[in-house]
Amino acid sequence: MKRLLAPILAIFGASSAAQPQPKVEMVDTKSIRYTMPTIAADSLEFAVPTRESFEGAPQFHEDEWAQLEFFPKGRLEEIKGLLAEYKPFEQAHRGQYGWDQIYARHVARHPIIAGTDAVSHLAGTLDAVLTNAPILLTSSSALGQVQGGFTVPIAHKVNLYGLKGESGITVLGAILDSGADDLVLTKTFAKLSAAHNLILIDWRSQMVLVGFDRHGDIDVWRP
Repeated sequence: MKRLLAPILAIFGASSAAQPQPKVEMVDTKSIRYTMPTIAADSLEFAVPTRESFEGAPQFHEDEWAQLEFFPKGRLEEIKGLLAEYKPFEQAHRGQYGWDQIYARHVARHPIIAGTDAVSHLAGTLDAVLTNAPILLTSSSALGQVQGGFTVPIAHKVNLYGLKGESGITVLGAILDSGADDLVLTKTFAKLSAAHNLILIDWRSQMVLVGFDRHGDIDVWRP
């Protein structure tokens, strides 16, 4: 992800005042572990938010980008192949305190919901109000607001977000803050599955919500 050189977000409350620099210590890079096994290798552009664009924008760590995301059901076999490749990688590099390597997902970004009005259509499907693009953070600073992004709040602490372009929505993810109601996302998946024939992938848990069986239970695929 392309970082801003000096995003100044303190006036919006996104970052705290500068802290004294800690003592520099040498660390063996081989001992460093990743806290998650996979990230999306999307190329994102960022901008410094304005007071207006900061309002209502969710903030989360850059590694959370597209960890939970929707795809058209027509790409299910492709997603299965990626998960089948990723699973042995994750197992091979897992240690007691994390992973010694990270699996960067290179996924082609095609329209998930097509059309210039796709975001408005998505918000209408969920009876939600469109708001500003998410702001991505690192552990110590803000990267900035995602250019071409959007957010659709669907409940307290639950947001859909993504990227939009002339062809439609090319990334559609979900982010749940601590304490969020998981059932909200399940109901959202049901609506999007019915309206747009979408599937939901949880990359870290290595599973896909494919749809619903004849009994109304969720059809789940795992590698």
